[in-house]
Amino acid sequence: MRKAELEHVLVQLPIAVCIIDEARTIVFANAAFSGGLTLRQEDLTGRLLDDVFPQQIRFLKRKINSVFALKNPSFSYWQQRPHVFPMSSSRPITGDESEMYQNVQFIPLLDSADEVSHLCMVISDVTAEASYFLQQSELKQALEEEHQQLQKLHAELKQAQQQMLQSEKMASIGQLAAGVAHEINNPVGFVRSNLETMQDYTSKLIKIMDRQQKIILKQAEPRFIALLNDLYERLGVAYIQSDLPDLIDESLAGTERVRSIVKSLRDFAKHDEEGWVGLDLAEVIRSALALLENEIKYKAKVELELPEQNALIWAKAASIRQLLFNVILNALQAMQPMGLLRISCTLQQDTIQLTIQDNGCGMDSDTLSRIFDPFFTTKAVGQGTGLGLAEVYNIVQEHEATMQVDSEPGTGTRFRFCFKAYRG
Repeated sequence: MRKAELEHVLVQLPIAVCIIDEARTIVFANAAFSGGLTLRQEDLTGRLLDDVFPQQIRFLKRKINSVFALKNPSFSYWQQRPHVFPMSSSRPITGDESEMYQNVQFIPLLDSADEVSHLCMVISDVTAEASYFLQQSELKQALEEEHQQLQKLHAELKQAQQQMLQSEKMASIGQLAAGVAHEINNPVGFVRSNLETMQDYTSKLIKIMDRQQKIILKQAEPRFIALLNDLYERLGVAYIQSDLPDLIDESLAGTERVRSIVKSLRDFAKHDEEGWVGLDLAEVIRSALALLENEIKYKAKVELELPEQNALIWAKAASIRQLLFNVILNALQAMQPMGLLRISCTLQQDTIQLTIQDNGCGMDSDTLSRIFDPFFTTKAVGQGTGLGLAEVYNIVQEHEATMQVDSEPGTGTRFRFCFKAYRG
């Protein structure tokens, strides 16, 4: 095919074609190439590629030099460099002119000596394909993000379900505790009654024995007195007389302890349906500590400061009990064995202030800012739901109270609540 015929074919091709020599001088550019440029140029023939495309020449030189040196074609795919030449797309997707996404082939043209004399650049418009690919990529990304959000929502729902199950278990435990407390209360009642009667009987019997001993010592013969003293000594009557009242007193104290625990269980089992009441906050604190005594005695020393008079607030009793349980248990879990837990309740002019302070591990500012977020927890998986302090926050809001939390790593945490005083 003659050169004129070849040029005639290239001119008519709908694909942009540009041929340069080794000096990067343009020796041929068809209409698709010249007409597609966004920077309108007059006849490109004879012009240096460097002058026509000054912003692109650095990239083009690398490609061109490699072709002349290696005598092999080179390619530029749109994924790597979408806009080699400043051209408008011949097939705009949106109906508006848009910058062409293009693949560029750098093809060596050999002379009779099998040397590269010229280089042909063929620019293919792949805007449609690129647009479709980009849309699919964006859709894929959107689907992946949606999938991640669904996974996160699923995890949150699963946690919420676990919390609901835990709440149901706690409700069942509360009902069971109320029933057990009722069943325990009756036998404890008659055991205590019997112990009180025994205390009275023991006191009388000891008085009778003392009186009898005095009478015998005055009137009996010495040999009978000796026999009686020997009997008393062998049976340890003196020790029994001194120890028996203490045993009964300790037993009565034990029944009182059981009665206190039973009362705390019954209080804990009550629901919010009991409504709003004038509540003695100091009494609720004592009740909570009694119920948590087994948790506390191996974990912390408690310093308690409560007012002598009633510290009344207008509240839901079950909610306040739950607040105390959540905060105290958090404090115990944050402390090393035999840490210090300070709880104080102070009366002010129109408010009652409750402070719960531990000397545990404390929290940094980032953790402190998130402790009331639902499902946030620093505990290991399966050891906490992250809802305890979120529930505390809701209880404080419901009671129109205020709360302040101070904490530093290594020094401990202090919760300070301020409730409106109830005047009745």
